[in-house]
Amino acid sequence: MDVVSFCSDLIRCKSVTPEDDGAIDYISKFLSSVGFKTQILTFKSKDGNNIIKNLFAEYGTSDKKSLGFIGHSDVVPAGEHWEEDPFAAVQKDGFLYGRGVADMKGGIAAFCCAAAQFVRHHFDGTIEFFVTGDEEVGSPEGMQSLLKWAIENNRIPNYCLIGEPSSDIQLGDRIYLGHRGSLNVVINSRGQQGHSAYPVNYKNSLINLCRYIVKISDYPWKYKDSRFPETNLEATMLFTSNYAPNIVPDWSSANLNIRFGDNYTIEKLKTIIEQEAEGFDNLSFAFLSSGEAYYCDNEFLKSKLSLAIKEIVGIEPSFSAAGGTSDGRFMVHNCNVIEFGLPDSTIHQKNERVKVEDLENLRMIYLSFLKKYFE
Repeated sequence: MDVVSFCSDLIRCKSVTPEDDGAIDYISKFLSSVGFKTQILTFKSKDGNNIIKNLFAEYGTSDKKSLGFIGHSDVVPAGEHWEEDPFAAVQKDGFLYGRGVADMKGGIAAFCCAAAQFVRHHFDGTIEFFVTGDEEVGSPEGMQSLLKWAIENNRIPNYCLIGEPSSDIQLGDRIYLGHRGSLNVVINSRGQQGHSAYPVNYKNSLINLCRYIVKISDYPWKYKDSRFPETNLEATMLFTSNYAPNIVPDWSSANLNIRFGDNYTIEKLKTIIEQEAEGFDNLSFAFLSSGEAYYCDNEFLKSKLSLAIKEIVGIEPSFSAAGGTSDGRFMVHNCNVIEFGLPDSTIHQKNERVKVEDLENLRMIYLSFLKKYFE
């Protein structure tokens, strides 16, 4: 099967987290048809509301050298105002449109097709697929659970390629070696409700909260580790208990998201957030971590992938730790990882699209990488 047809079929699966809509089964069936041993593994969420379907597939029996491929078949909601049906996989003006085409069904399709071609010939090693179904919401029953299973069953590869979209302006111009960490902070502010015309009778929880947000937004983040972009904090959500324009709310809440490099850890950030609240009344905090910062500067992976990119598209890639988080933050504690895929300029947007030519070139880059990796 050609890579565009494969990707188009995946796009037509409306696999908006936590739904699968046949995506994992489709990938499993294809890999089985070319000789992979496949296992579909399901993990239930702690609240019992969701069951996430994941795939582990393996070709080869030699322990001499193994390569893992990490991908996710789930996508974010399509949203509105698309020019085309987001799940119809429409080709137009040299582009393939669809929710998840870049993030990251295109990467999965390209590696599946490359692997199918590669395993026709003898090689001394093993290829393993880790394809999950809830990456877009933090991977609790996806990569985290699948990785635990892989450790218990001795299925950790020597190295891992993550097929997330990483290219910037054109395919091949950027490889991710890591990412900043991410911490979400929920701030709750308590006051006393009252009529806005009688200041002596109320305590404004919203003003208290907003003043804190202004203060923490101006925090002087240190920046010594230039491998990562600078630390930034953004207020992303704001709520109050208010229901009328002339009532001062007794409760207000906000969400902050902090992206940080190796200058900080989750625990250090928690301390800063709480220390900066001194002098503010009735503020409380809850923290949800998406992972620490990581950087995997492995020369073997860098050289093999860079050579493959230059061979196919004639570009010398740059190396970066920008972008959002990926499932590499979990696997990096067990093996070296590197991240490369399609351009990321339209991910999570309306009219998500990639060049048809880029899909084919990505397949050829992955094939070249496999040859160089196992040579």
